Amino acid sequence: MKYKPTPINIICGLLIIASIYGAIFPGPMGFGFLGLFYLLPVAIFGLLLDYLGQKTIKGYRKLFLIEIGLVGVIAFGFLWQERTKTYIIPDQRDFEFVVTIYDVKDSEQLPVNFFTWTYEKEIPENGVLLTSNKINSDLPKTEMFTKAGLSFQDRNDTVDLCFGRASTSKIEIDGKNYDYQAWKIDKEGTISYSSNDIKELEEKLKKYLKRKKPSS
Repeated sequence: MKYKPTPINIICGLLIIASIYGAIFPGPMGFGFLGLFYLLPVAIFGLLLDYLGQKTIKGYRKLFLIEIGLVGVIAFGFLWQERTKTYIIPDQRDFEFVVTIYDVKDSEQLPVNFFTWTYEKEIPENGVLLTSNKINSDLPKTEMFTKAGLSFQDRNDTVDLCFGRASTSKIEIDGKNYDYQAWKIDKEGTISYSSNDIKELEEKLKKYLKRKKPSS
């Protein structure tokens, strides 16, 4: 069998080069070194898969098309997981957690469907967004900005704030479960909270929902 260049072994070769480069030049935080633990195993698995394909699939063109299709499916799956919602929060706030509570009847719908790759949503003054959408219909990634346009993604000398996912869970009211996601806003690049913080948050959310009187 004559080993030939294919989409998979070309990509795997690039991943190996990237992982070696990251090990030699890991950067000030050493993150590049992680390529040896993530990129290199993927590259080795891909080369084994490619070798098996070249040995068993007859016809170089057929193999090439199959690998193009496989790479396309993997790339689509990766991009699908990168779909991002952008939350716009008030410039002046008195809350630490941004929360979305799902499946609340008669609440607004999120601007999302199967073809949605990104959307923006303004967060209410209390930091709690109610929606009639189910949690599994929402986009997986999250970004945050203030109304003035300050980004919580790129902490710098001007914006010493960041955010991170704190909880994805359920709260129960009158026998009905409501899924929610909560993000903590914090300073100095750290996201710190305790289990008691989450419990207190959930109690506040329950009281808020009862005041709103959601119906099932």
